[in-house]
Amino acid sequence: MAKWDSPWKYYWGVMFALCKSALPLAKSLDPVAWHSQNVKFQFGKGLVLYPEIGDRLDIICPKTNNQGLYEYYKLYLVTRDQSETCRTIINPHLLVTCSKPDKEIKFTIKFQEYSPNYRGLEFKKGQDYFIISTSNGSYEGLENRNGGVCKTRSMKIIMKVGQATDSQIKDKLNNSGGIFGSKMALFAAIGAGCIIFILIIIFLVVLLIKFRKRHRKSSQQRSAVLSLNTLASPKCSGNSGSEPSDIIIPLRTNDNNYCPHYEKVSGDYGHPVYIVQEMPPQSPANIYYKV
Repeated sequence: MAKWDSPWKYYWGVMFALCKSALPLAKSLDPVAWHSQNVKFQFGKGLVLYPEIGDRLDIICPKTNNQGLYEYYKLYLVTRDQSETCRTIINPHLLVTCSKPDKEIKFTIKFQEYSPNYRGLEFKKGQDYFIISTSNGSYEGLENRNGGVCKTRSMKIIMKVGQATDSQIKDKLNNSGGIFGSKMALFAAIGAGCIIFILIIIFLVVLLIKFRKRHRKSSQQRSAVLSLNTLASPKCSGNSGSEPSDIIIPLRTNDNNYCPHYEKVSGDYGHPVYIVQEMPPQSPANIYYKV
């Protein structure tokens, strides 16, 4: 068993370091003191919060004041319609009851997408959640389900989970030039990409045409043109040079080019003399001249 002590200590140390490094990613929101003197509850609006998944929020029940008075409340998680009408008659979700003046009561909300508890709270990004109290602050009005401090003092919390604040949205619109500006930038990028693609296609086509022209010229230059050296190599008959040589000269090449025509003007005595002149291709395709 002593063998495994060192590896397990190492693994636990790594896990602890990872958990510790992940803690700063989640933050604790400023606690909300739930009493009628809290100026954070703005009239007609309530308190708007922008939590992220993983954050925590503490709601603290009121304490007994200097005069020995205590405010009694029941806090409910309700729908948007119930928050706007300040009514908790139909199926409210009770969060906490502030009814013990001699105790400090705190309710903690953890914003998580999945809760291990069956009745635990779960939150989704991009959605709004509402907490209200329809109690009027007195012990007799603790069970009140209509109106209460939700209506008279706007004591409600609107939680916009995973959403940007109004100032953040304005800054984003100003930096991007608004939705119209972002669409224009997108269209401009698409148009520029299409133009570049067309230019690349045109460039490749031009290169292909030039390559074919160059290849055609090289093939034409390679086509053999008869030279005078051909005439210097007569085709002798079988009489050991006793008879004139037979020289066969093509008058047309395969590429329909002008070909040289050789005409014998003398040569009865000594070496033959020829006149070389250019003439167009003849028809039929191959005509041979015998000298």
